[in-house]
Amino acid sequence: MFDNRRIRKHGLTAQALVLSAKEHSTFSSNEKPRYDFVLEVRPQDRAPFQAHVRQAFYIAERKPVEADVVQVKYEASTLKVIFDLEGDPRFDLEAMNRRTNQLNWETNRLRETNAAAAQSFAAAQPPATAQPFAAAQPFAAGQPQDRVEALQRLAALHASGAISDAEFAALKAELLKGL
Repeated sequence: MFDNRRIRKHGLTAQALVLSAKEHSTFSSNEKPRYDFVLEVRPQDRAPFQAHVRQAFYIAERKPVEADVVQVKYEASTLKVIFDLEGDPRFDLEAMNRRTNQLNWETNRLRETNAAAAQSFAAAQPPATAQPFAAAQPFAAGQPQDRVEALQRLAALHASGAISDAEFAALKAELLKGL
């Protein structure tokens, strides 16, 4: 216990990969289940080493699992390792709440920004007219390329349901008259 306090206060910080995590067969003195972990500790100033950690967690508390990368503290002389999960939103409830609140603020800001952008886009659009297609888009009896583009626009309007089958047939016949 005193070793853990000393390591927490004076230990060196490193990242560790959880190689295995198993529930221990006995409970701790305060009836919390104990877990045995095998870690690969990866200090920046020395070669990686394996360490065994036994720690108690509440039943409902999130604990590291295999393949998690977590922060640890270790004592250089004995290579004794303890978890340093404080501030990690995966395991620290207060850090998780802070991260959730931060994401909520960012989401609300994005929603407000998107709503403002949608309003300015809508304001910049020309007003819709209720003119029929023939009046709004007269066909010129000009170049064949113009007629091809007009046919494509007409087909797109028909496919979208903006004009009926009868209107499509009449406008297509009018367009093809001059060919």
